[in-house]
Amino acid sequence: MNGSKQVFLLSGSTEFMTEKVRNRVLYWALAFVPLGGLWIIGKIYGPFWFTGLLLFYVFIYRPTLDTQRLMSLNAIEEKDAWRFFVPFAVDHTRYIKTLWLS
Repeated sequence: MNGSKQVFLLSGSTEFMTEKVRNRVLYWALAFVPLGGLWIIGKIYGPFWFTGLLLFYVFIYRPTLDTQRLMSLNAIEEKDAWRFFVPFAVDHTRYIKTLWLS
């Protein structure tokens, strides 16, 4: 199928996902699953831990995840990755379509 790798689903069905779709779904999972963990930690340990981990998520985890994805898609160069860690240094809206739909 157009030279794309086929990855069969675990259910044993004959449906397949291309590697591109699998990577997109994996990115979505890596972006949103930690938010559920933050909510659970906030319920168990209180607002101090929730706030601290939310700041870590916003300023360290997501910029790292986004830059790795954009570099793997060749949307940015490695020398420009540091800009994602500085607030307002990059117009992040420019990369939304690339991050979420590519």
